[in-house]
Amino acid sequence: MDVPSCVGCVKMARVKELIKLENVWKIYKLGETHVEALRGISLKIKQGEFVSIIGPSGSGKSTCMHIMGCLDTPTKGKVWLDNKEVSRLSENEMARIRGRRIGFVFQFFNLIPTLNALENVMLPMLFQGKNERERMKRAKELLERVGLGHRLYHRPNQLSGGEQQRVAIARALANDPDIILADEPTGNLDTRSGEEILKLFKEIHKDGKTVVVVTHDINIAKNAKRIIKIRDGKIVGGG
Repeated sequence: MDVPSCVGCVKMARVKELIKLENVWKIYKLGETHVEALRGISLKIKQGEFVSIIGPSGSGKSTCMHIMGCLDTPTKGKVWLDNKEVSRLSENEMARIRGRRIGFVFQFFNLIPTLNALENVMLPMLFQGKNERERMKRAKELLERVGLGHRLYHRPNQLSGGEQQRVAIARALANDPDIILADEPTGNLDTRSGEEILKLFKEIHKDGKTVVVVTHDINIAKNAKRIIKIRDGKIVGGG
């Protein structure tokens, strides 16, 4: 018996399926017009994977991410997170899941302009009931990790685009989520800043997080371990 091979098989078996979409449709009603953003998408993402979802503008990739992240619900089909169906949960239940399990990074940062970097990163922990001392300690550690220990008290308009995105990444990690979902995270950055952000995602993945990056840029997508291609609301490769 080949013992090392069997040990490897056991390790592979232990990697659980974290996200699953089954025949998911998302149809928006615009007056009398129906827009099919997703058309029967099925995919699986395992714990610890680094996946990119790539497609042109209007392909449905961001809608797919919103459904994976419990920001939206499918019109038809089912969604599982860690073997629990989340397709038909209430908004309050989905908000609880988002707060505990998922961190989001968006193209336009979505930082609160009246709060400084430290306060922006502390905010998600407030909703999870952590006291101020805990929130401040972790926020400082995260900002130092992303290279912004010297920018703790700067507001978003005092930071460059790359720095704002690093604050957003620190905020996404605030509650130590299992999953990081990023929607065009380098789309509003120059090349050098974009490379720095991708380096951070690789480091986060090495820490054991499941990372999903949505992009239209194949050069960004190639940084992931697996690429899922979407076009016209359907998976056309890598699902």
